[in-house]
Amino acid sequence: MKIIFCSIVVIFLFGCGSSSPRFAGNEDTKKETKKSKKGNIRFSSKVVEEETKEDDKKVDVKKVGERFSSAKQSTKSAAPKKETKESSEPKKSDIATSGSFEQQKMMDAILAWLGTPYELGGETKSGIDCSAFSREIFKSSAGMDLPRTTEAQVKLGASVSQENLKFGDLIFFNTTGQNPSHVGIYIGDDMFAHASVSFGVTLSSLYSSYYKKRYTEARRIIQ
Repeated sequence: MKIIFCSIVVIFLFGCGSSSPRFAGNEDTKKETKKSKKGNIRFSSKVVEEETKEDDKKVDVKKVGERFSSAKQSTKSAAPKKETKESSEPKKSDIATSGSFEQQKMMDAILAWLGTPYELGGETKSGIDCSAFSREIFKSSAGMDLPRTTEAQVKLGASVSQENLKFGDLIFFNTTGQNPSHVGIYIGDDMFAHASVSFGVTLSSLYSSYYKKRYTEARRIIQ
């Protein structure tokens, strides 16, 4: 009787130990919870696979960078315009909702972040997500303090049609079933800058199969 009782106790103790699948999660669950706050844990491998496979209209990031750099250099080398009292005063159209907007300054900021890896919840050059990227670009180049999340950013400014997009417009996508779940910054020629789950901070085409069918709307926050 004693032997049977001892055997039951031993089995019970080992069954509740860390080797038991039912309880092994205690330490591991903590680790997974910590991991899920950063990185692309919330994005299934299917999402990454689809984005990689359907991103069929690749943007030559290097060439685009060179083009904007050339534009900047040619602007610098051009003869300075004679200042007048009228030209020294900024026009209303040159002023953003908050702070001064310069297209070249924003593009420089975008180019400086290219190649940064994607990290859900990230806000640094070590890793950044889409809404943190758009927030950082507008803050550093236009002095505008955007909300932190995609859901809040989509409520800003005025709605604009895809046909009338202009540089600096925020564009939104439904990539996970939640609308919106992704945000980018339109830079012209049907291209936009964003922090992609699969490729990190990059430039993509609005007409790639992946983004074309997931595009939802655009907002203009710089008039």
